[in-house]
Amino acid sequence: MTSPRPIRFLVAAMLVLSTGSALAAYPEKPVRLVVGYTAGGASDLVGRILAQALSELNGQPVIVENRPGVGGMLGLSEVAKSTPDGYTLGVAVSGTMVTGPHLQENTPYDPLTDFAPVSMVAKAPMILLASPQAQATTVQAIIEQAKREPGSLMYAAGAQAFDLAMRLFNAEAGVQIGAVPYPGGSQAAVDVIAGRVPMMVDTIGAQQANVKSGKLKAVAVLDDKRSAVMPEVPTIAESGVPSYQAVGWLGIVAPRETPPDVVEKLNGQLQQILARPDVAERLTTVGFEPDAGSSEAFAQEIQRQHALWGEVAMKAGLKTR
Repeated sequence: MTSPRPIRFLVAAMLVLSTGSALAAYPEKPVRLVVGYTAGGASDLVGRILAQALSELNGQPVIVENRPGVGGMLGLSEVAKSTPDGYTLGVAVSGTMVTGPHLQENTPYDPLTDFAPVSMVAKAPMILLASPQAQATTVQAIIEQAKREPGSLMYAAGAQAFDLAMRLFNAEAGVQIGAVPYPGGSQAAVDVIAGRVPMMVDTIGAQQANVKSGKLKAVAVLDDKRSAVMPEVPTIAESGVPSYQAVGWLGIVAPRETPPDVVEKLNGQLQQILARPDVAERLTTVGFEPDAGSSEAFAQEIQRQHALWGEVAMKAGLKTR
């Protein structure tokens, strides 16, 4: 039997009101924010900045839990397997979402289907750095030397993401600069500072102290606009490679099937937080630039960059999946 129209309208109104009241009450208990890296690192510091601001905004603790391992993937794996109720969130970075999954033999999650992207939070611009003793310390000089003397130039690769960034540079600039692998960016920087390897890629935040002290020369920011952290350094496009871009980033994700209204509430709160000058200043001090947007835009960017870096890895013979 068909319900009378007034009853149908009453039921619909009650559903809307109950959904709205549940959303208004969220969060009703502490929220976990899982960071896949050790305490004190850049991702951890950003996570704690956001956790403190969200706690103040909602009146509920946001507890940062460090779950390091598998290049940051262990923590995200825990997020992917958590109950999708908005009470477990994860700090996701480009290395764990769009580059690393192509290079890892067994990634413990699918970055495209196992998460509900909440919001991009900040960019961590990569930067091309040279030893002050190097013969070529500008983009054009590097390209010219690489073409004039094939095989004469090498770069220190301190992480897979930085290795991929230089392989993309090779493709876009039409050169072949070889890689010298290192276990991390700090070890790579030691040899570049000493002049044993002429160049490297890293994030601005990781090497800004070495640049300011003159131990490393900032060649170009690998973005389509100058960085607020080092506004005096030209972009790679300004330096003659207009099609090139390699930017690290950090965002917040939730488990797949987290209610869309919870995702959108969190997205709005993160945008509110990132618009605060004090938060922007704190992010800048650790080498990040606020870059909030809609959850849909974040999902699209993950898809786009996953495809881009997958192609780079495949052409370089590095793709495992």
